Amino acid sequence: MIEDRIYAAKSILVVGAHAFDAEVMAGPLAAAAVKRGATVTFLHLTMGEQGHPYLVPAHYCVQKEEEAGSAAERLGVTMRGFGLRDGFLPTDDQTALEVGDIIRELKPEIVITHWHGSWHKDHRAAAHLTKTGIFFAGLPTVASDHPAHTPQLLLFGENWEDDDGFRPEHLVDVSDGFEAWRDAVMEYELARGLSSFPYVDYYSSLYRLRGCLRGTRHAQAFAAASHSWNAGSALFSLPFGKGSGR
Repeated sequence: MIEDRIYAAKSILVVGAHAFDAEVMAGPLAAAAVKRGATVTFLHLTMGEQGHPYLVPAHYCVQKEEEAGSAAERLGVTMRGFGLRDGFLPTDDQTALEVGDIIRELKPEIVITHWHGSWHKDHRAAAHLTKTGIFFAGLPTVASDHPAHTPQLLLFGENWEDDDGFRPEHLVDVSDGFEAWRDAVMEYELARGLSSFPYVDYYSSLYRLRGCLRGTRHAQAFAAASHSWNAGSALFSLPFGKGSGR
């Protein structure tokens, strides 16, 4: 069961296009995983600095960095910024190599990112960079300060902007992390009413709905990578018992 594999992981990486995306795609899960002893890292590819109605991007970027840090502290996760430009997230190989190097460094068993079916170009780019980054991270011939590493599982989180073709294949009990998530997201002005979209109401209701279907108080939904992608991403991993540690 994927839920068991997630909560058995020692390291989890969540890649979001903007600060706040990782929190809504996997915030409750992250808090629950931390309680079980996992190290969880949120990688914010951009700060989402273009999203304020009157603050200039440079000023909002500083605010979002502070909000992301406070949210991470409440969740018990590590926050890392990637420093790319909001609205202009690239999909080139060099950027994917840099994502791959972080994957090599952190050695996550589980990686979570955006579903590719999104109207938001940055979300589509984040999905592409993460998948390509995993590919590069597993190539032993790619030069790096860190050894090659292939995560055991790639999952795509549920995000209201990424609903094109998303199927909630796996429902994961996140009841233990829900209250920490509510406290964490309220560190963001975006959650406190900056946008006309009612983020906290929407995601609180969504997690409760998924929990009803899972048979728990709260749950989060995830789609999984295809069987062929999982097989292909591990082509260069050492076989079990040959020093891979798996």
